[in-house]
Amino acid sequence: MPKKILSLFLALVAAISLCACGGSSEDILILPIESDPICLDPQVADSKEAKLMIANCFEGLVRLDKDYKIIPGVAESWEISKDGLTYTFKLRKDTHWKLLNSFEDVLPEGYKDTYRTQVIAADFVYGISRALDPATQAGDAEKLFSIKNASAVNSGKQPTSALGISAQDDSTLVITLERADPDFLRILTLPVAMPCHEEFFKATHAKYCLDLKYTFCNGPFYLSRWAEDNTLSMYKNDEYKGNVKVNPDELYFYVNTEEASVVKKIRQRTYDCAFLSEAAKNELSDNDKLSNYSTENMIYGLCFNCSDSVLSDEDMRRALAMVTKTSELTANSDNAFTKGIVPDCVRYGENSYREAAGNVSGIAYNEQQALTLWKKGLKKLDITTAEVVITCAEENAPLMQQTIQNWQRVFSTSILAKVEVKTAEQISTMIYNTSYQVLYHKITTDSSTVTDTLKKFTSDSSSNIFGFADKNYDKTVNSIISTYSGAAKLNGCVNAEKYILDKAVFLPMLGGSSYAVVNKGVDGLYFAPAFESVCMISGGHS
Repeated sequence: MPKKILSLFLALVAAISLCACGGSSEDILILPIESDPICLDPQVADSKEAKLMIANCFEGLVRLDKDYKIIPGVAESWEISKDGLTYTFKLRKDTHWKLLNSFEDVLPEGYKDTYRTQVIAADFVYGISRALDPATQAGDAEKLFSIKNASAVNSGKQPTSALGISAQDDSTLVITLERADPDFLRILTLPVAMPCHEEFFKATHAKYCLDLKYTFCNGPFYLSRWAEDNTLSMYKNDEYKGNVKVNPDELYFYVNTEEASVVKKIRQRTYDCAFLSEAAKNELSDNDKLSNYSTENMIYGLCFNCSDSVLSDEDMRRALAMVTKTSELTANSDNAFTKGIVPDCVRYGENSYREAAGNVSGIAYNEQQALTLWKKGLKKLDITTAEVVITCAEENAPLMQQTIQNWQRVFSTSILAKVEVKTAEQISTMIYNTSYQVLYHKITTDSSTVTDTLKKFTSDSSSNIFGFADKNYDKTVNSIISTYSGAAKLNGCVNAEKYILDKAVFLPMLGGSSYAVVNKGVDGLYFAPAFESVCMISGGHS
């Protein structure tokens, strides 16, 4: 669709939406997204856009409320055994999948009268079994590893029938865990744990959720438009029965990759809500018709390239970290972060992970010990002077200059240090190629699960920008995911954080946030902890 026509279409939708404020029965919410999702299959979806859609058109056993507390979803109630290993869910009998006219190309003739639409326990058995089947290659499968035999099934050692999940009847689902997991109910709110209608899935012939006619929704909204015109839309699902009333009648998602355009349309009130960078958020600071939201999901600090010829030596990295005055460097900032490598937005059960784990201290400042380590490292490398370059964006150069000045003061002529300023595009290329030495950069988490942050440092992680490969660390993280429970799991997470800090892989300095703005007069939207999605079930114009 040409941009001019699409703009007129959005203006019309916005006008209809604004009419809702004047008493119209229609309430429409409009949001921009960065890209068109390729697939909305909950078990394999990995983009932020896909997860946003799934959060609004699928419903799991339980869901999160605006305070991140667990509330009923398809399950109206549940019981947990005293040992924390058995979860018995009682499902509502009035929840249904939404049949669409477009399914006539997929389902047999007369399907509207004969097709089973009730959401039943078997749908959750099939959905979770699909997620753990190695053939599915679900990226988030490991989040379900606390289920009995889940790890063995996912590695192909056992069939999916060995999983600790069963449908006692249509309304009773029993899940047996291998170990108690305080985070399990929250895990069940994630896309990977959504139900899947087995008969419909097989009828799509490997095209499940790749197009409107292959997407079977059971959430508060259902997909009504998914075309190649940069627009997706959802309608209120009249078949949805849950503890939370569905307020909006329609949702529109418009692909807009230009942040300047997003800012403009927020000002014009074309968009009701938008995720923005800090710079864009600040550009709107003069607009008193906006409500601002943020989540602390970033940590800025020094990334040490552990595959570099000099910094592959742990003593060299530790020496540099040991004479970096983080407290002085961040003294003039309100965002100093010295709590660990996991940001504040991450949850542990229904609570904050940082509150549960406490602050994790890294390498303490010590010039004498640093000098000893530095000399030891130089000797091992058989050099008398080491060249070290810190790469950063232009706005961070003054802070990095202060950093190398102290390095030069302590190590004198045995270090040649400099700051190298690069553009964002150049830095992205250097990260991709791991071609920097020391980089001042951010770690961003788009998940509220602690292991997702810890995995950024494992050897096989595509998010590992540090050239760090350590079998002991990998083993610890795998144990946290597959073995540990209770206090042992929390202690394992803390130990993993400390390991990264002690090895001088990453030196935290400042916290950072992601931002969203909502036009005043729009109420009831609530964001996932790491801003990975926004739940719109209660949203609307006041």
